[in-house]
Amino acid sequence: MIYIRPFKKEDLTGLVTIEKDIVEFSDELIEAIEDSGLAVTGTRDGRVVGCGGIHPANKEHGFLWIRLSEDCKQYKIEMVRCLRKVLEIFEKMFPFKQLDALVKCDFKESIKLVESFGFIHTQVKDGWNIYSKRII
Repeated sequence: MIYIRPFKKEDLTGLVTIEKDIVEFSDELIEAIEDSGLAVTGTRDGRVVGCGGIHPANKEHGFLWIRLSEDCKQYKIEMVRCLRKVLEIFEKMFPFKQLDALVKCDFKESIKLVESFGFIHTQVKDGWNIYSKRII
């Protein structure tokens, strides 16, 4: 079973992600993510299998971010259910009216994932697919 807890900056240390060519977060951004309370970490058998949250652009608009470990491939269905539930909780708890997600154009697994969460493709910019979801 995947357990969810508040994100801690050290959760990203040593996380071997599915995406090999990730954009690294600066130390300042990681600190801001931890302080925001808008991020969680998923663990299974005591190991971090993923981190994610919403980075606010302003009071009504945020950016979804997710970092999943290679290990989560072993628990795909469990991971997707967990991510969906966390996203639902975030949507109900926080006042965002729109969420966006940026996905590399060639990263088919992530494209499928954000589409399964109800995000709609809006544009391609600089090698990234931009997906949006309005929250009512």
